[in-house]
Amino acid sequence: MEKKSLFENISELKENLMLYLETKLSWYGITGFEKAVKALTVLASNGFVLLVMWISLIFVSAAAAIYIGRLLESTELGLLIIGGFYFLLGIIFFTWRKQIFSRIVIRILVNVFFQDDDDHNNSKAQK
Repeated sequence: MEKKSLFENISELKENLMLYLETKLSWYGITGFEKAVKALTVLASNGFVLLVMWISLIFVSAAAAIYIGRLLESTELGLLIIGGFYFLLGIIFFTWRKQIFSRIVIRILVNVFFQDDDDHNNSKAQK
């Protein structure tokens, strides 16, 4: 009887362990999907904001070029000055692109992926 009981316990332990592993895997899958959706949402919303800002920058640049052109009595010269400004700005961004953009991207992704983990850990600590 004892041997049978021991084998039954081991069998139950195996079944419980398999159920635990399946549940844990399922939880990781759901958590990964949730974080991927949040990252995509942040990417899409930031992309939309950047698109709107880019369009407004085009209009502001055109207005500035026309204004400078009227001051200098040459629209072409105004366009050339604004174009030169953006060319210099592009060279600066190209030179320091890793220092500028990598920090921003890393900070955004860390906030997306680890903010929920901190909230989850804080709620556990409060209980």
